[in-house]
Amino acid sequence: MKRRNFIKNVALGVAGVTAIPSSANSSGVPLHSNSRKDYDVVVIGGGFAGVTAARDLSQSGAKTLLLEARPRLGGRTFTSTFGDHKMDMGGTWFGWGQPNIWAEKLKYNLPITESAAINATSFVWYDKGQRKVGTADEYWPEVYEAYDKFYEPAFKYLNRPYEPLFHDSKEFRALDSISAREAIDALEVSEIQKDFLRSFASINGHSSSDKSSYLDQLRWLALSGFNKDFMWANIGQYKFKNGTSELIEHMMGDSSAEVKLGTACIKIKQSDSGVTIFTNRNEEIKAKFVIMAAPLNVLKDIQFSPALSPIKQKSFKQGHTGSGVKIYIKIKGKHPIIYANGTEDMALNYLWTEYDDDDQILVGFGKDPEKLDVYDDDAVLKAVQEYLPNAEILESFGYDWNIDPYSKGTWCMYPPGMLTTAFEEMNRPEGAVHFAGSDFAYGWRGFIDGAIESGARNAQIIIEKLKNV
Repeated sequence: MKRRNFIKNVALGVAGVTAIPSSANSSGVPLHSNSRKDYDVVVIGGGFAGVTAARDLSQSGAKTLLLEARPRLGGRTFTSTFGDHKMDMGGTWFGWGQPNIWAEKLKYNLPITESAAINATSFVWYDKGQRKVGTADEYWPEVYEAYDKFYEPAFKYLNRPYEPLFHDSKEFRALDSISAREAIDALEVSEIQKDFLRSFASINGHSSSDKSSYLDQLRWLALSGFNKDFMWANIGQYKFKNGTSELIEHMMGDSSAEVKLGTACIKIKQSDSGVTIFTNRNEEIKAKFVIMAAPLNVLKDIQFSPALSPIKQKSFKQGHTGSGVKIYIKIKGKHPIIYANGTEDMALNYLWTEYDDDDQILVGFGKDPEKLDVYDDDAVLKAVQEYLPNAEILESFGYDWNIDPYSKGTWCMYPPGMLTTAFEEMNRPEGAVHFAGSDFAYGWRGFIDGAIESGARNAQIIIEKLKNV
């Protein structure tokens, strides 16, 4: 096995969008160190929410600064090259049922491609510990029957999926109070169907199925018009041919916001005169408004004065569930196009063909980095061979977002109780500080679409407020 590329330093800017200097406007022109320090709005976090907000605010005429702790933009996404393809770690797939990102794709006329697994010819699953291999007709009917049972409450309680608290009631809150695993255990389905559902819930929440809210698990089907095939098209079929970095670059090309990379916010202080942002570079930056677009799991590391509401403090400390692994694996030679579904306790509980080249490229997901170290070649080989016993790995490519200090996790799903007790409060501004990001989205929370939605919404709110300042 060849030694693969270790990218543990991606958080320090080894890959991704790095062309903008640490102090520049969006055209890449360096700014003098004594350039202005007072802004209409400072946007903290250069993921898709922050980039969207900064673009929209600057286009409105607001003096805008975008601060990003990393030396690159993109947040929990970045694009690199693997196996002659542009590959994304973090956010990758999207669909035309995700209106915000699809509108950006159309606006900038960006080419897309599709996962090879949509044409899978070989399905692998586990039944009572035994590996099974079959066709789509042997795999999907039993899985979809289980999905129907799992998603049944969504039709009643999430028929307005972009108004997630519309059906607030005792019964609605009860769905949020239990974990996905508790709901699955109570279903009248077979044991193998429960295994399918636990595995599915664990990849959705990117953690053990007992960590995520059952109600929050139901959103993806509702957002896809209650159509299971359309849901899969939105979450695992389409992706940008040249990677998500191409979209970031186009969005920044339309922005006149100043950008400061490698600049982390450590404290926000509000007073009658405005907001002061304190950075790791010993800077004090003043603004009328702030959009905090950092991930939910890192907000507990930022000091707020005055202190945030107790609900926000509790929720930021608790964080979201996303804490699993994602890895690309290049295997030698031609193979059937596979879609593999294991149990949630396997090192990789999902594995499928992403590119069907002369040497095939797979993508795998697991719920727990303790079960698979993506930097351990032997462990990766063992995980793949649970599905493909004769596979020979040429190289693999992974990144542990959990140890990234500016992410501390992967995509967002809420733990039990958070949606009904904290979602509304987490989205409420604290004075002049607004909270945005994929983790706060009304719709496709945990996806790039949700980040764009949240960034655009908060930008528009502040644009209206600036008219009265």
